[in-house]
Amino acid sequence: MTAALANDNTLNESALGRSIADLHREIVAAVDASNDGQLIDLEVIALRITVLCDALSGAGKDAAGAWAKELRDLSTALAVLDTILRKQNVHVQLNIGHLRKHIMPIE
Repeated sequence: MTAALANDNTLNESALGRSIADLHREIVAAVDASNDGQLIDLEVIALRITVLCDALSGAGKDAAGAWAKELRDLSTALAVLDTILRKQNVHVQLNIGHLRKHIMPIE
């Protein structure tokens, strides 16, 4: 019974590790796509983050510690994506403002 639990635990940890790595790759791909001017689907990333958070909370207190480096890397990738998207939003707002000045000139 203990060996079965240990095997299940190892599978969960490796599945959790794969999930973290997959999400990290997806975020890096979103950063690259965003830098190339492509639209990205943030809803899918948000859903995967939610699922990962649920899996981490269900894995016990030691799970986050066991994956600390990977989670830190994931957090850094999210921060980079956030910065890029904020910059793009500022550029879009400036472009809209510039366009409005040309469409509706002040008389």
